[in-house]
Amino acid sequence: MKLEKREITLNESDSLKEAFYIEKLLLCEYVETLEKAERKDVRAELLRLMQETGEDMCLLLDLWNKSMQEQVQ
Repeated sequence: MKLEKREITLNESDSLKEAFYIEKLLLCEYVETLEKAERKDVRAELLRLMQETGEDMCLLLDLWNKSMQEQVQ
């Protein structure tokens, strides 16, 4: 049995999609950590990071949607 090599390429849309889902996983980790945080300053920092990550997710989602629309045209 011979294994064939396949050429796999990522396009812009795939890269943006992957980055979006990584940010989503990061946000979930922040939420889990927030549940366990006891110090007020740690909670404040986690909330700041969650907001920053949420803003990044929105940007990535907008770029991803734009990239998908360009592929259709």
